[in-house]
Amino acid sequence: MPVSLSELILIALVIFVGYLVFGVTGFGASPITIPVLVHFLPLTFVLALAAILDLGSALVLGFHTRRQAESRELAMLAPFTLVGLTLGVTLLVHLPRPATLLALGLFVCVYALHVVFRREAVRPLGRAWAVPAGIVGGVIGALFGVGGPPYVMYITGRIAEPAAQRATIAQMVILNVGLRVVAFALAGLLVSRALWITVMAALPVAWAGLWAGNRLHLRMAPAVIARIIAAVLFVMGAALVVRTV
Repeated sequence: MPVSLSELILIALVIFVGYLVFGVTGFGASPITIPVLVHFLPLTFVLALAAILDLGSALVLGFHTRRQAESRELAMLAPFTLVGLTLGVTLLVHLPRPATLLALGLFVCVYALHVVFRREAVRPLGRAWAVPAGIVGGVIGALFGVGGPPYVMYITGRIAEPAAQRATIAQMVILNVGLRVVAFALAGLLVSRALWITVMAALPVAWAGLWAGNRLHLRMAPAVIARIIAAVLFVMGAALVVRTV
């Protein structure tokens, strides 16, 4: 996978920005990093790289916020996430790459529009919504590395307090990505020397972004940042769609 120096610099910048956002919101960096990185690296390589970086960063952030997380919501999501991950990894191994990239681009565009136009929930979501949130989050997490959106929608619909939302989302990222890493390992997607060399090089960049984002979240409203990110996500998703059509 030869890449130029300028591409390496861009990859490092994308990873830093993605994990800065992770530090601000508690939401995994993959919706930002994966749509860009797949332009330079194979999809399965990017998914495995993003999963390992997300897990390493989520463990750091989750350790500091663990006492604020709502464990009951995590317990509801966990079994359905496992079902979704199993289905998603099966599809990942068999789906053709162009179709997968097209689906990723469409998904990112739809999610970006949801962030821009969503309204605040009038009443909390019912706990039964953990079933589709867990299954869909597991499937798209395995297929596209961006399983966070269904969990964020569910958790923010169930928990009103922002600090508890952020902490619970961070813990859910640990759970989801941890299961995803195990599933990828069983599918043989982590047996790559190049992957682990890239992880060693990228992890300090991710942690630097996480540190900066963790400091920034005290000064800036996450909702404002989320809408800015949504515009960037839409452009990236549209670029993937145009590339594969």
